[in-house]
Amino acid sequence: MALIVVGIAWVAGLAAGAALGAPWWTGGAWTIAAAPALVLTGPLKGRYLLVAACVVAALTAGWRLGSTNEPATSWLEGIEHEVVLTGVVHSEPDRGETTTAYVVSVASVELEGEVLPAGGRVLVYLSQYTELLPGDTITVEGAVGEPPVFEGFDYRAYLAQRGISATMFRPRLLKQEGGEPSVGRWLTAQRLRLDRSLQRSLPEPEASLAAGIAFGRDDGLSREAKEQFNRSGLRHLVAVSGSNVSLVVALTYAVAIPTIGRRWAWLPAALTLAAYLGAAGLSASVMRSGIMAGVLLGGSVVGRPQSGLPALFAAIICMTAVAPALAYEAGFQLSATATAGLLTFSPWLSHWLLRATGRPSWLALPHWLCESLALTVAASLATAPVMWVTFDRFSIVSPVANAIVQPAFALAFWASMVTSVLGIVSRDLGEISGTVAYYPLAFITTSAEALGSPRWAAADSPSWGAPAALAAYAALGTAAMAAYRYRPPGGVEPLAVTRRRARWSRFSIGGAIGVTAVAVIPISILPQGGPGALVVTFLDVGQGDAALVTTPNGRQILIDGGPSGTELARELGQVMPHWDRTIDAVIATHPQEDHIAGLPAAYARFRVGNAYGNGRTNATASYQALAAQAPGAGLLGQGDVLEFDGVRFEVLWPPAGFIAEELNDTSLVIRVTYRNRSILFTGDSEEPVHAALRDSGDLPADVLKVPHHGSKTTASWFFAAVHPAIAVISVGEANIYGHPHVDTLAALQGASLYRTDTDGRVTLQTDGTTIRVWTER
Repeated sequence: MALIVVGIAWVAGLAAGAALGAPWWTGGAWTIAAAPALVLTGPLKGRYLLVAACVVAALTAGWRLGSTNEPATSWLEGIEHEVVLTGVVHSEPDRGETTTAYVVSVASVELEGEVLPAGGRVLVYLSQYTELLPGDTITVEGAVGEPPVFEGFDYRAYLAQRGISATMFRPRLLKQEGGEPSVGRWLTAQRLRLDRSLQRSLPEPEASLAAGIAFGRDDGLSREAKEQFNRSGLRHLVAVSGSNVSLVVALTYAVAIPTIGRRWAWLPAALTLAAYLGAAGLSASVMRSGIMAGVLLGGSVVGRPQSGLPALFAAIICMTAVAPALAYEAGFQLSATATAGLLTFSPWLSHWLLRATGRPSWLALPHWLCESLALTVAASLATAPVMWVTFDRFSIVSPVANAIVQPAFALAFWASMVTSVLGIVSRDLGEISGTVAYYPLAFITTSAEALGSPRWAAADSPSWGAPAALAAYAALGTAAMAAYRYRPPGGVEPLAVTRRRARWSRFSIGGAIGVTAVAVIPISILPQGGPGALVVTFLDVGQGDAALVTTPNGRQILIDGGPSGTELARELGQVMPHWDRTIDAVIATHPQEDHIAGLPAAYARFRVGNAYGNGRTNATASYQALAAQAPGAGLLGQGDVLEFDGVRFEVLWPPAGFIAEELNDTSLVIRVTYRNRSILFTGDSEEPVHAALRDSGDLPADVLKVPHHGSKTTASWFFAAVHPAIAVISVGEANIYGHPHVDTLAALQGASLYRTDTDGRVTLQTDGTTIRVWTER
């Protein structure tokens, strides 16, 4: 008990600085103010010593936390020009939409020929296809500066807490050297292999959710998806690497008890913990979460959950004494509070659930389900204030959402782990396993979307969020101490209730297996047909072009890939069947970033058949990645024809031997025809190309993909010559180029106009006679 009280004082010392930014001695002052209550609870002699220990603990914690505040890196002062920076990669890759970020420990900085004293860390944003490992040495050239401060979010302070003093956005990578072999470097490489395996085996967003659940890599989730997880109160599932492992271990242990008995239930739980630690790379954050889970499991194994709470506080004290900055990390806060909730609240919640469900003659839920629900509610309750402060939201639906999702959560964890491993052994095995893993993962994403979408699902956190969170933890702590001291009474249920629980258990498990079999077996053994018509989907990939053409028999041709591999994968995950990991052909109209930068990701995630392009090259990293993925791409030019299932792809431009300095003028212009209806894909072609097409008489079409994102480089006569019934503009929302131009919009008034920036994905379907159009929004 004494260790718990000292641990609470230590946490108070950390909370005063981390949550409120108060002076280092504030926690000690709080402890002194609470001393009378503590002294009056027991023998005076021992209580005085305990109060003294608590005050020392609170002051020491506050002092250690304050000692981590380091001044900004001195070499940054006054820098307004580009520098040549050399440093060592300190982190694994963090994917963005069009970049990959790395934390780099600075070794040297050169400014205008002068080498400056250097140090600290810089967050460097490189190309989305730059692959580095911890320990690599890189040299980059570009602008460096302090991180920005956004409205409502001090990004600079957020990075400063992690020792990062500056950022560099898209610098030129001048040199890259591999680091010395190490266990950490090898484990990171294996973790990334597992991540890529999931990307090949699952669509988005399920692939990123699987990576987040299995080993903490949730960087592939879109902002919208993360917002839905925030609003539904489910963000803790993938918030930070390792933050949910305690719950996974607890759920595995609870489910294993009725299967193999309490004596051996620790074994699958320990294997779960070991699998997680290995897959997540044994990084510092993962090891911290592993310690928390180990504390929880140890207390359960010895049959004394009470022994887990002192061990938890001992772990918190030791870890934050060595690395005080942990107090700022949401992942550490979530794993610590979740473990505390599981140790204190879940036994009582399970007891109440068992009693409540055992009384009605028709109910009697299985023990494992009651245990799972109790663990879910306990973890959700304990982490709610952290979620409130971290994500600036208070989820109203969180208890319901977690109760619904958690039974599928442990299944999703193991299915994701198995899929990631099998996908490395064999791509076929990974895809088969991914078909099964998709269902619990999709259930979680669908639940987050459904429960997080209503306006009333979450409320914004008030400006006094941190003080309110501390007040909430004071109340929760009081309740937790009572639950810790007074354990739920034991007892043996009537035999009739036990039998009813067993029947419900068999029914629920058998039903889950049956539903999965009904969903999976037809996909595995029955032939899959096509839509029976031509379907063209203009994907919402931002400021760029990408369209998926699906023939009547189901063959799929991707025309361009937009500027982001991650965004392209998300869009394809929404329009392709989840079991379909094949694209029959890829056509790149011309090698500019807004058309081809997403295509290397398509090759990495899908089995791609034939590749076609216009023969032009580019020096960008995206083009080099694409060229490496598709070295034998076929060359298309005027007069070439491709045909898939009666759908004709006729190339109208450029003619053989055509040379132009402007890559836009070399764009492939393709007319796709199915029976009596045609669609004209124009790439980024401009007025000189249009004039040549007009002279050849090849312009009329039923549907027009408007050239160059609706810019003013297309004359109004071109639209009159094409005379489309339907026009589609592929363009990014609030783009910096002002696309589409007002003159273009005016010239298209006679057509039914759709835009990806306002309508989202635009899908049209034709049987060769009529055309039907629908949009995402």
